[in-house]
Amino acid sequence: MNDLRLGILLWNQATEWPAYEDGARRVEELGYDHLWAWDHLHPIFGDPDQPIFEGWMSLAGWAKVTTRIRLGLLVGAIPFRNPGLVAKMATTLDHISGGRAILGLGGAWFEYEHMPTGLASARASANALIGSTRPARRSGRSSTVGGTPRRRAATMRSRICAKSRGRSSRTCRS
Repeated sequence: MNDLRLGILLWNQATEWPAYEDGARRVEELGYDHLWAWDHLHPIFGDPDQPIFEGWMSLAGWAKVTTRIRLGLLVGAIPFRNPGLVAKMATTLDHISGGRAILGLGGAWFEYEHMPTGLASARASANALIGSTRPARRSGRSSTVGGTPRRRAATMRSRICAKSRGRSSRTCRS
């Protein structure tokens, strides 16, 4: 029994989309199990003003040019988006990809991204991490995240794709 799974993180900074997309196809052709993108607003290596693709949109693009490989952010930055929106984005990606989405969440450590965008400090946002996972587990209710009331949209009725028992295929239902 072999439980070892391997994945590749393709840097979404300082690249052009055709090359980035070709990289995703190549990772799948090589037989890797997972493909990851960063969730950063600014590049974390080199010049912080160089181009960088948005993580969730990168995953959606890859979902349309790959067929087997699982897709995820390494990791999704909690303070960048409303937790209810993240839950909806993850569900949508799961449907676009036919059930291949992986949801990984983190506190967003790169302070440089927080200051120019008006986001809470990396330390403050990390403190809200645990409560912010509730919308990914439930839908249609309101909650409090970091002391701020947040209402989840009624449009969160789409469910994640369920893996069929005993089969490798997934069934996606709304």
